Amino acid sequence: MSFRKKNSIVFKVTLWYSAFILILLSLLVGGAYLVATNLADAKGQAKLQEDTLELAQDIKEYESFDDGIYYALYAKDGTVLRSSFPRNFKQNLPFSQENVKQVTVKGVTYQYFDVCVKDSSDWLRAIRLRPKLDHEMLFFLGSLALAAPLLVVAVVFGGYRILKRAFIPVEQMSQTALAITKSHDYTKRIPVTQKENELSRLAQTFNKMLASIERSFEREKQFNHDVSHELRTPIAVILAESEYAKDYATQLDEAKDSAQTINRQAKNMKELLEQLLELTRLEAGQPIPCATFDLSEMLAQQLADQQKILMKKGLILKQELEPEVLYYGNELLCQRLVANLLSNACKFAQKEISVTLKKQAQNVILTVTDDGRGIKETELDKIWDKFYQSDQARSKAQNNGVGLGLALVKDIVLKHQGQVKVTSTLGKKTTFTITLPLRH
Repeated sequence: MSFRKKNSIVFKVTLWYSAFILILLSLLVGGAYLVATNLADAKGQAKLQEDTLELAQDIKEYESFDDGIYYALYAKDGTVLRSSFPRNFKQNLPFSQENVKQVTVKGVTYQYFDVCVKDSSDWLRAIRLRPKLDHEMLFFLGSLALAAPLLVVAVVFGGYRILKRAFIPVEQMSQTALAITKSHDYTKRIPVTQKENELSRLAQTFNKMLASIERSFEREKQFNHDVSHELRTPIAVILAESEYAKDYATQLDEAKDSAQTINRQAKNMKELLEQLLELTRLEAGQPIPCATFDLSEMLAQQLADQQKILMKKGLILKQELEPEVLYYGNELLCQRLVANLLSNACKFAQKEISVTLKKQAQNVILTVTDDGRGIKETELDKIWDKFYQSDQARSKAQNNGVGLGLALVKDIVLKHQGQVKVTSTLGKKTTFTITLPLRH
């Protein structure tokens, strides 16, 4: 037997309960034998005493052997008057009118009982062989002894088959995990039977875990691809501009133009890396430091800082802020949240942007609305994905975004146990609604 098979759970469990059943059956057979023997012995001794006492009361009915009992009549001095002794029994044993006594000669045990004969000085001794089991009990014990091995074989075989079948999903899990490890194919799944039991539920849980790993793996692949794609363009531009400035720029203005291009692309890369680092920190699951601050004041300051930029683009900023809204959270992250929402609105707004802040029950509601061209309904769920940009070619050409701002907004809101949703009407407006629970 192989080492693997010896160490399998099925083998160990089968071995354990087989040994247990063998011990249990042995105890049952042995116990049944002892009980039956003692019962037969007690019954025989009672009959020996009863028949001897009855014969001693009426010695005229004396018979030397009756119903398996030998009788011997002794004179007071121990002389045998009449007798019938079983073979090898010692005839000169002392008399004692007490309980049944026994003696063993050459491996045979005899039981005898002495009693004084009525109206006489003689002794009556009754002798019998120690009783053996009767035929019915012997048949029962013999049948049990014969059936026990068959019963053990049936139980062991049946139990082994049930365990073997029950552990098939476990073996399939092992094989699937091994196959995934070798092939890195996370699309593989464990077959789940229709029977509802612990192992089928375990298989379902394992499949869900594989699905989660597959999604994470795909997201990681997509993330790496997107990062590489986003970095490739500015790096290519920087290389091209630097080589042009080095090899061909003969005028200072040409060199300045190349330097400005390189500087602009470097800033884009810096922004991309900062956003990625911020996202990585948020998704690491580490707790963020929080404190109570005036959200109204912070938002008003952010809007004031953006005012000139919006005016330069010809945009009107409308605001309706409830004063003195105290909020317990991370102020720096909330500043980043507001800055990203305003930046996003600024990219797509046609004429105006409106911002509102108010308390509602135990929440604070922040909305940012732009009158841009809107977002298609099919894209509403995708805008939170990293590097996703609606109408990408147009967005990149006009807005220079890196596609991480809204993903960062969502992570910041979730980090504050809040909710974020977006509603949009094509050609009219888009509204981002942030709901943050008021905590103390």
